[in-house]
Amino acid sequence: MTIAPDDPLLDDRDRLAGLLGEAARRSAAVLLAKRSARDVKLKPDGSPVCSADMAADEAAKAALAQLLPDFPVISEESVGEIEVAPVFILLDPLDGTREFLAGGDSYCVCIAIICAGRPIAGAIAAPGLGRLWYGGERAFAQPLGPDAAPAGAPVMIQVRAEPAAGPRMLVSRFHGDPVSAGIAAAIGDGEGAPVSSAVKFGLIAAGEADLHVRCGTTMEWDVAAGEAILDAAGGVVRTLTGAVTAYGCSERAFRNPPFVAAGSEDLAARAIAQALCSPSA
Repeated sequence: MTIAPDDPLLDDRDRLAGLLGEAARRSAAVLLAKRSARDVKLKPDGSPVCSADMAADEAAKAALAQLLPDFPVISEESVGEIEVAPVFILLDPLDGTREFLAGGDSYCVCIAIICAGRPIAGAIAAPGLGRLWYGGERAFAQPLGPDAAPAGAPVMIQVRAEPAAGPRMLVSRFHGDPVSAGIAAAIGDGEGAPVSSAVKFGLIAAGEADLHVRCGTTMEWDVAAGEAILDAAGGVVRTLTGAVTAYGCSERAFRNPPFVAAGSEDLAARAIAQALCSPSA
């Protein structure tokens, strides 16, 4: 079955986001169970993959087949098996594999619904941090227990006003770049806090940080869920041209252009201006 962009099923985006959150949570529980996995292989693009990625992928797909059975799923671990449709799901069963393998906590499961090239609902489950974020029309956060089970009721979240001392900028722990470092020094409140994976989007959406700039390579499944959540919380994601990102672009192998994730349009514009001034941009 193919879902059309005007299907009434898509009208309640908060409900869809909640279902994605449940699927992400179930997949996150599998990651916790596979925490000792070290059977690493390198994919053709040089990125690592292990048995935890594959087990979480299976768990997420099983949950999505039950909760959202009519949605085709394009996953990082099976890209090419499913064609892009007008409405589909993007899945990253383990974003932050390097963080996971290094024993860190800021790895996560990312799931988003894409409609006509844009994310309309998304969820990020970070079991190592005990946190779940999801968003549709509104954005929510929910604590998770040590087994990734819900540990409290979800609460609405939103971005914060920019602090007087300057925005708190989050930088990639394993994929830093000189442009991001320069922006952190120029307009941030310090050198930038290193955090792995799409967890950065959840922290900005919840008002715990303000800015993330990524000029290196990312894939659509790395960003779509975070953009949906951040948008629902009042923030923005923009490319360095100031445009919104399109999703489902198989012609570019699902690669994203450089982007800025920010708590406001103004902060995004300032970060873009600073990035374009950088000789490394």
